[in-house]
This record gives sequence, C-alpha cells and structure tokens, in this order.
Amino acid sequence: MAGSLEDNMGIILSSLYEEPRDSRGFAQTDGNALQKMTDLAPDEINDAVSLLVEYDYAKWLQHSGTAPFDFGHVEITPVGRLEIERAKKEDNTEDIKPHSVSKPLTPIGSPYGFQDEDWEFVSYRKAEKNKLYVVLGYQFKSDKYDSEKLMANIKKNFELAVESYNKLPDAVKVELEFRPLAAGYGEHLFNEIARDIISADIAIFDTSDLNPNVMVEMGVALTWGVGVLPIKHQDCPKPPSDISGQTWADYKNSAEAFSDIEHDQKLMRMVERAARKKAKKYSN
Repeated sequence: MAGSLEDNMGIILSSLYEEPRDSRGFAQTDGNALQKMTDLAPDEINDAVSLLVEYDYAKWLQHSGTAPFDFGHVEITPVGRLEIERAKKEDNTEDIKPHSVSKPLTPIGSPYGFQDEDWEFVSYRKAEKNKLYVVLGYQFKSDKYDSEKLMANIKKNFELAVESYNKLPDAVKVELEFRPLAAGYGEHLFNEIARDIISADIAIFDTSDLNPNVMVEMGVALTWGVGVLPIKHQDCPKPPSDISGQTWADYKNSAEAFSDIEHDQKLMRMVERAARKKAKKYSN
C-alpha cells in the first residue's frame, strides 16, 4: 500500500489509537501487527513510526533482533491521542481512521521560546534533502587560532568531504551550506543561534578555549540529535565533562592540518551518514 509519508503516519497513528490497553494501561504493538493492520511495507512503517516518535505522538522500544523493523514495540502517547481527537473534531466525525497528522508547532520541551516561523525555518531546512547544512561554533577572538583561517579551513575540509561523498556511486548528492554561528547573545540572537544549530545536519565546535558559549551551543546540538564534531588545537586539553565522550579531532595551524591521518576519510563518512539519514527521514 504505497502512499505519502504523511498519509502513512496518519494510518499508523490511527491504528495505534485503536489498539486496546492491557491491564497495566499499555497499548503496545509490534511491527508485524502493524503491517497486518495497515498493509504497509516494513520500510514505510519504519519511516512513519520514526517521525511519529520524533513528534512525540508515539514512543517505541528498540532492541536487537527486530528486523525488518527498527523497533520491538511501539505505542501511542497522550500527545498522539490528543492529535487524533483534534483531527476528529476538525473533520467533524467520529471515524478515527485514517487522519492526516500535523506537525506540532512547538516540539515538546523546547526551552528557546521559538515562534511558529522559527519552527517553519527548521522544518524547511530539514526537508531539503539535497542540501547539507553545516554550522561552526567557535570563540571569535582566540590566541589558539586565527578565526578567519579557522573558518576558511573548516569550510574547505567540508567542501572536499562533500565532493568525495558525491562521487560515490550510490550517493544522494548534496550541496554544502556552511555558515558560522552568530556572535554575541541576547534573547532574539540566541534564538537565531539555536535555530541554526537545530536545523543543521552537522555542527562543528571549537573547544580550544573552553568557551562557555560554545559549550552551551554544543549542548543544544547534542540535545536535538545533530551530528556533532568537537575540534581543538592539539595542545589544548579536552573539557572535563561528559562531552569528552564525543569523538574529537585535534588540529594545528588554525585547522590547516589535523593530527589524525584518516581525518579526511572520517569526515567524508560523517557527511555520508548525515546525507543518507536526511534522505531516508525526509523523503516521501
């Protein structure tokens, strides 16, 4: 049963809504049951359920041995039930199958005070599967590097990585959109910075100076599941926090050269993962 991703999300959410609760109040179901209920293919179910989870309309349990499905069990959340009831009211019907699913204007738990236009901006960028958005957060004046050279060298690194990726025979070709994050803070400016980070596919952060603003920005990226690459001058220490669990890249001469001899290949693979993830998630 081939349909648009939005239609498939509505079909699955409506099916989850109909699933009866057990004695503990749970209404879990698995991929095989969903396939029987909806007649959708496993890849269609995986894509739709992934987005329903992102919207907080559903929650899933993932573990090994569930192929061809990406999850073991899935169930509707109270927010998902509310969405179905909203759709029923809007359609003026008691029929619950299927309904179109609308994306929440403000994702659950947003601390940034975004307006509708901010989330529209994020959604627009995320849906551009042929553009790869890369942002750079760094201290604007540093004695560890030359800011202009650092920015130019990082951009060149990603241009080469994207060029290498696009040459792969099965590449979903992308165009690089690279930009540094804005300087300074303030309510509206921080919203702009957070918006750029959340809508990015990859975020690079220079932590050579252990700058608090850069650490906050990295936290935003990690919170929203953006691909993160911390970098630093090779003579500078890692920050003493949980962030040190990230994969690091050490450089010298304002990122003119990186210590890891496989840096170029690893960067290309990072671009590949981000491009394929975006193409899978936002293609109908």
